[in-house]
Amino acid sequence: MTVTDRLRAAYSAYARGDLASAKSHGEAALRAQPANPTVLQLLGVVSCQTGAVGQGADYLRMAIASGGDTTDNRINLARALLDLGDMDEAARVCAEGDLDGSAELQAMQAQILKAQGRATEASWTYEKLVSENPQDFNAWNNLGNARHEIGDLEGGLEAFQHAQQIDPKSSLIHTNIGRVLVSMDRHQDACFMFEKAALLSPKDPALLLELGRALTSIGHAEAGLRALGTAARLDPSNPKIFLAIALAFADLSNNEQAERALVFALKADPGLAATYLNLGILLEKANRLDELRALLEQAAAEGVAGEDIDYLRALLLNRDDDRAAALDIVRDIRASSVNAAIRLQFAGQLADRLGRTDEALLFYEDMNRAQAQSAMGVGVDRSAYQRALVRLDGQTTPGWFAEWANVALANDRPPPAFLVGFPRSGTTLLDTILMGHSRTHVLEELPIIEKLAQSIGDLDNIRTLDSAGVADLRSRYFAELDQAAPPPAGKLVIDKNPLSMIRVPLIHRLFPDAKIILAMRHPCDVVLSCYMQNFKPTEAMASFLDLANASRTYDRIFHYWETCREVFPIDVHMLRYEAMVADAGAAMRPLFDFLGLDWEEGVLDHQKTAAGRGYIRTPSYAQVTEPIYSSASGRWKRYEPQMREVLPILAPWVELYGYSLD
Repeated sequence: MTVTDRLRAAYSAYARGDLASAKSHGEAALRAQPANPTVLQLLGVVSCQTGAVGQGADYLRMAIASGGDTTDNRINLARALLDLGDMDEAARVCAEGDLDGSAELQAMQAQILKAQGRATEASWTYEKLVSENPQDFNAWNNLGNARHEIGDLEGGLEAFQHAQQIDPKSSLIHTNIGRVLVSMDRHQDACFMFEKAALLSPKDPALLLELGRALTSIGHAEAGLRALGTAARLDPSNPKIFLAIALAFADLSNNEQAERALVFALKADPGLAATYLNLGILLEKANRLDELRALLEQAAAEGVAGEDIDYLRALLLNRDDDRAAALDIVRDIRASSVNAAIRLQFAGQLADRLGRTDEALLFYEDMNRAQAQSAMGVGVDRSAYQRALVRLDGQTTPGWFAEWANVALANDRPPPAFLVGFPRSGTTLLDTILMGHSRTHVLEELPIIEKLAQSIGDLDNIRTLDSAGVADLRSRYFAELDQAAPPPAGKLVIDKNPLSMIRVPLIHRLFPDAKIILAMRHPCDVVLSCYMQNFKPTEAMASFLDLANASRTYDRIFHYWETCREVFPIDVHMLRYEAMVADAGAAMRPLFDFLGLDWEEGVLDHQKTAAGRGYIRTPSYAQVTEPIYSSASGRWKRYEPQMREVLPILAPWVELYGYSLD
């Protein structure tokens, strides 16, 4: 075969995708004519496409040196050099070509500039390209990416919108618009763009992954899971999809499902550090420390290291009481895979336990700032919860209660007891002790009452409920209970949800004979502790992002609680956290009498009970596995200078509930 025949055969093979035959014919032609630029160009392109990028670059250099100095060859060589990481030579290849005469070569040069971290210079090149050709979709898209990278968000959005006008059905451009909207803290708008991108390319798992992550970030994890489930079906071996699924389940407090997804991700890719990180965090939350140690050994065996693994080491050091060493590690971690708010809270806890009050406060300030700036935090009205409480307080009057219709209550099932209290009042320790009794069935913050309250709508609708309406709501309560946590026969259901204390009217309407346990703790300690917690910034929990707002929320909640105590004949037993940690037996015996339960000595072995609980949904998951300690009582005094401005808000409640500011 002549060289011409070989080239014809090579191009034919290339056209039908047979790269091996194309390369074989090209190499045969090259042996006959070693300096033929056409043959060298063909071999350069084919070699790059088969993964032999270094060899491809050599062929393309030879093609240019042998008389084939074309724009195509320079672009292909520059792209190969970029893939090899040789950005300086790639830039030189572009600069020595006919830049003024080739928009494609200019675009390649801009791509190299961006890869070199010179996004501003890249944007200048793209601006020149779009000014010369306003219909250049790729130039507008690349300009948007460059502007986004340098922080020109409005300019980036404008460029992407130009590209969208050229090709309104491009899923890529909708995705890029979504990304810049995320950077602009317009998370709802971003989700809308990601949804449109997924509709335009419904078989692209990468787009569904992006959509699922975005929905989870704004508190719509259930919708996120639907997108991620589709992505997993399309790409069932992608560990990043299962990692995102795990994070969505964790956001829904379904830690068991989150763990299953992480185990699957780990099997798919034993080298993905973020999987170890999130699985390790779950194991620590479940107090399964031996399994966490084994996970770290597995990471070491796989050669996985870095800040994700360092964070897990710090978790174990804290559990081993080496808090100073743990803090030294956590203080310097900056990996984006480690949630900033979670890391800062952990650092604050360590500093607080070490007695480094000023340092702890700085960590907590940064933690709350990070939460306020998060995807959920930026969209939350921090005063909305307090305004809602004021409305409830105004509606809940003796005259309003007197207008309630008399209803007949079924005796089908005994009423639950309700454990309420301001968050961080010791409810997790209390519910763990209650779980240790043979005749209790404790619900750990299942929002059954809250869901019913949301379904009713305005508080006044409770007044108009007739017997059928009450019976329906009671049956819905028990149906939710039986589905989420079915109680064994003969056991007292204790519905623990701290902020159900604002749902007293609904509780009394459905279960007028229910016993209510109020967990009480020094108001200053409880407000400070809420400020120190990394709560998801919902409308209620966003109140705790600063001490003043947290104190006003405490004031509003307890004002409404006392209103409810005056209006409704509810049966309440108050248990003080301070009494519980001072003498658990003496504090708990009257509570069990109140609940009509015989005393059992085993309830005081709360550590044994906690060890069998598995995942604990509250921030106190670690403390309840430790001996009861009193160091958290009176902790606010160490932070008194920072709390001085809120003490006038809390002082009336300190006095009313028998505490002191001394």
